[in-house]
Amino acid sequence: MSAGGLGPLIRLWGLRTEQLPAATATADELAPLLMAILQEAVPFIDTAAPKDSAGTPDPQLWKRKGTHAHADSAAKIEVLERVVPAADLERVAGGDEKQQKKKMVAGAETWCCRRSVHADKAEKGTAAWPEFDRCFRLHHAESEHAFTPACLAARAALRWDCGGVEAREGGLRWTDFSLVVEEMRHRIGKPVLKDRTFPVLQMACRAADARELVVVSIPVPDFARSGASALAAEKGAQVATYVSVERIRKLDDGSGSIEWLMATASDAGGVLPAWVQNLAAPGVIWKDVPLFLGWIAKERQGGGGGGATDGAANGGEAVPQASTGVGG
Repeated sequence: MSAGGLGPLIRLWGLRTEQLPAATATADELAPLLMAILQEAVPFIDTAAPKDSAGTPDPQLWKRKGTHAHADSAAKIEVLERVVPAADLERVAGGDEKQQKKKMVAGAETWCCRRSVHADKAEKGTAAWPEFDRCFRLHHAESEHAFTPACLAARAALRWDCGGVEAREGGLRWTDFSLVVEEMRHRIGKPVLKDRTFPVLQMACRAADARELVVVSIPVPDFARSGASALAAEKGAQVATYVSVERIRKLDDGSGSIEWLMATASDAGGVLPAWVQNLAAPGVIWKDVPLFLGWIAKERQGGGGGGATDGAANGGEAVPQASTGVGG
């Protein structure tokens, strides 16, 4: 692991389908991969909001890009940006595939991050810990599909049984691992731009000795070639990539508040230049927070939350799902 929490797995170049675990892989066989992902994710996301510095980002790595407010969120949302230089990417690429990875990600990798702190309450403008855990660890893709108007479809293509796997990282014991390949289709700007399909290997887990969870999404750019693909394999599908690390935890400062942190880098591909995407990302990533909190408030009232299909039909704004960072 290099300085700044960089490694070869949580990168935009992602994994090839042939690098995924076998469908019959046992929990013991999955454990090394789960541990490797966790060992990259925890130090990396901690640079954006270190636990030992009251959430102040490492100023040598992250640049503040502003703070946002919205009526559906009682908390303000801070936005950060980090550029991982091409030289650093080359150092962590390694292995026989180094040249291939360098070709897949030309130049630097630009990450955008949002941080917000919420009261642990099941009431308007915030959410309780069981709601965060259910929606983001247990039912991540389904929840995003429901609360994001621009998310048009979501499906689990592959799933592995990780039962019994435990690991230690960042001073915590991690358990309840899950590993799945998710495909999501996202509207980014019709009629000018085609919908994008994002296939990712998604790992989630929780700390056994603290209220903390981590969700990591790693792109699988060639997943359309897999017999398990449906969305990416569709005729004319425009496959795009995103990589993300999400950490949600109860703060130990005596406030009882919940910190919600998510960092992502993405490439929508097609005709949309990377520099345009990077300029737009800080302006859209923060919208995940009010989208979720507005939706969960309606869910509590039995109002259905205004799922993705309804939002798209009603001409909802093309904001990102809570992992891609890609907006129209």
